[in-house]
Amino acid sequence: MNNDFVNKALESARLMQQTVADAVTKGAEQAKPLVADAVAKAQDLQKTIVEQAPQYGEAAQAHLQTAQGHLTTFISTAQDVLAKGAAGAQASLTPLAENARQAVHQAAKAVTEATAPKPPPVPPAS
Repeated sequence: MNNDFVNKALESARLMQQTVADAVTKGAEQAKPLVADAVAKAQDLQKTIVEQAPQYGEAAQAHLQTAQGHLTTFISTAQDVLAKGAAGAQASLTPLAENARQAVHQAAKAVTEATAPKPPPVPPAS
């Protein structure tokens, strides 16, 4: 198991979620640099998943694909927040935080599935 992938994925996900949580508590103008940073973290996590996902089992693959979908939504929503003015950006931060939470949840499920001990194969009946 690639522990570097596991550690990097979980750390990237946690940092992204924390950055968005910080952005939600700030005013819209102060939040923009935090949102931009969260986008960079999400893109890094997305890249890591794409590079490492092929080596994991089917169950983990399903969670990784779901995480990828949430990350794509998060990035799109965040870019929309960055493009809006201050008033529109503040209203978009709460859904952005939910996208981040869902992406982190799915990434964690995938990593848990990928690192779970596998039962020994059942020998064929003789």
